[in-house]
Amino acid sequence: MTCRGSVFRAVPTATRSAGLAWSANRGRVAVARAGGRVQRGPGDTVIDDGLVDDTAESDAGRALIEVVFLAVLILIPTVYILASVMRIQSATFAVTQGARDAGRVMDSAPTVTAGVARAEEIARLALTDQKVSADGMDVRFVAAGSDCLSGSEITPTLHPGDVYDICVVAVVSFPGVPSVVTGSQNTVSGVFTLHVGDFREGQ
Repeated sequence: MTCRGSVFRAVPTATRSAGLAWSANRGRVAVARAGGRVQRGPGDTVIDDGLVDDTAESDAGRALIEVVFLAVLILIPTVYILASVMRIQSATFAVTQGARDAGRVMDSAPTVTAGVARAEEIARLALTDQKVSADGMDVRFVAAGSDCLSGSEITPTLHPGDVYDICVVAVVSFPGVPSVVTGSQNTVSGVFTLHVGDFREGQ
């Protein structure tokens, strides 16, 4: 009941109760919104005006997927490049060692025919030791200083003082690439200059 001057007005009890409840509820909402988010408490009646959502969780999920995708996208080419480089290095070492060993057995052979056969056999073993395929391997004899691939082949000799190059050429295959695609274009060459008589004198 309210008294103003000499006029008395009665305020319905239900109206006052509703006003108090609305004020208290509004106060709880204001406190709950103090971080930019609306938090519902037990018994609270809150009108959701869009402040409560799950965009943060969905954004975090999308960010994780993007990171994983980019990692895979970068990792696969990197691993392939490293594997290819290691394959080339192994093949290069194998043909270099094979040419050196071929020159040694060629110089110590009793005949040219036996020397060529031994050179091919030991060059094949050098490639096998480095896990390089010996299919398509070629042992060539060229004039000293000539190119192993484009130089003209010569007939090897065992005359003391003769000088020529022994070349071992191998085909390199890359991981995941069939040989029918690359063919015999990807090759590495190892060369050794043989001075006939050098290894015989050392025996």
